Amino acid sequence: MRIRTAQISRPYFRDWGNLQFHQGKSFIAPPRLFKAELSLFFPNLYGETLLKTDTAPRDTTPLLAGRASVVSIFSSQWAEQQVASFTSRTANPALHDLVAREPGLAQLVNVNYEDNAGKAWLVRLFRGSLRKRFPEQDWDKCFLVRRGITDSIRESIGLLNTKVGYTYLVDHHCRIRWAGSGTGHPDEVEGLTKGLARLVDEIKRDAARPAAAREQLPGKARQDSPKA
Repeated sequence: MRIRTAQISRPYFRDWGNLQFHQGKSFIAPPRLFKAELSLFFPNLYGETLLKTDTAPRDTTPLLAGRASVVSIFSSQWAEQQVASFTSRTANPALHDLVAREPGLAQLVNVNYEDNAGKAWLVRLFRGSLRKRFPEQDWDKCFLVRRGITDSIRESIGLLNTKVGYTYLVDHHCRIRWAGSGTGHPDEVEGLTKGLARLVDEIKRDAARPAAAREQLPGKARQDSPKA
């Protein structure tokens, strides 16, 4: 079943990946969320956070499980500016208002992916200045990831260009339900916020289910399974 899900989900990115839009845009974000039953799981990434108390890297899956997440992935300042066009308070104040209204249910997660050891060292060196850009309560949601994003993972989640920033909506079962690339168009930015609101509503509906029904939800087995 997992293989079939991958086969169904990948063509969206593959089709749009054959086009090159301005500013390195790999694909246009879909107007609606991907259907839950056809969505791939977001890969578990492993990296350091901005927390001063962290002595070892962390997995991203425990952070994403149980919440509706906007996950931004970037590997350069240009790419970071692109994801900011989707998620910054200036570009999308409605998104930040929604996150503030739904603490514990909605969150913003940033992943700085850098597989170059020298550049990763520089990012770590300036981690103090990075902390000033985010509220302290969000330091555990800012990751520096050095490895683990394989070519297969890139294809499956539509991360088609390492120089471009990507923005994902990940539901509380860690499934990718929406994706954007490059600089956000106004309708894409609006779609991101509406999509996050829908995912928050899904969490609330699942929470209202009987306990036996919640045990059958797709994310339960993934959260309980041992780490690979």
